[in-house]
Amino acid sequence: MKKVFSFILILCVSYGSQAQDKKFRAGLVAGTTVTSLKVQTNKVERDGVGNGFTIGMAGDYRINNNIAFSSGIQFDLESFSLTYGSATNPNLGNIFYGYNDTEIFRYKDGAVSNYADTVAFQLMSRTFNAKYITIPLFLKFQTNMIGSFSYYGKFGVRPSILAGIRMEDEGFDAKYDPNTGFFESDGTITTTLSNMKPEPFKKGLALARIGVGVYGGTEWNFTGNTFLFGEFGFNYGVTPALYQKSSHLVEKIDVNGTSTYENLDVKSNPQHIFELKIGLLF
Repeated sequence: MKKVFSFILILCVSYGSQAQDKKFRAGLVAGTTVTSLKVQTNKVERDGVGNGFTIGMAGDYRINNNIAFSSGIQFDLESFSLTYGSATNPNLGNIFYGYNDTEIFRYKDGAVSNYADTVAFQLMSRTFNAKYITIPLFLKFQTNMIGSFSYYGKFGVRPSILAGIRMEDEGFDAKYDPNTGFFESDGTITTTLSNMKPEPFKKGLALARIGVGVYGGTEWNFTGNTFLFGEFGFNYGVTPALYQKSSHLVEKIDVNGTSTYENLDVKSNPQHIFELKIGLLF
């Protein structure tokens, strides 16, 4: 019995050593995110924090026993809301767009592009439902095994590419006069428009965003060369999450009794991300 026990113990230690000696490890990862948009204009307001879900693949390439290059590919589903108009906040403007069914038309040179109908919408609040492809690029600094566990910190960048977007808009039905370029809202009954998507190349959200991140985590070698890991990190947004000058939202500006219209400019608006992930590495 003692010999059998000794053999099993030596075998486990051998597997652990092989796992530590592997140059490349790959596996699956899933997690959740909380996002916070830093709005730097008084023309819109953040409506709470956003949330999301991420799933994908993760991988490590060991440079030496304690340093590795960590990357992978993730598919992020995220949602957050902004307020564009308010009866109690005079700083927020009168924001409009022209649309047909679920398609929002482009606004350029003072007119709704290729649009001769009268259907429009006054936007009061919008929920963005976005899909991203994220390729994290991090350096990982890891301790030696302490029993069955090791601990690590990561530092790097989290670039994401926009893969799709749909919007849920709340506001009032409105009319657009293609001859004068004027918008008028009925301002009475609140209406919700679902699955809205801008027609122009600019979809409201920036096509790419980058954050600088720092993470802390732990790995558990619970069997053979299989590791269960969990990590938590913060990504500081360095690029705008929204297009600064909208291609479809129209701001009505009243000056001395005269109304003028121009594309809404929301300035720079980076998005900070908190992320909690768990996964397996083999």
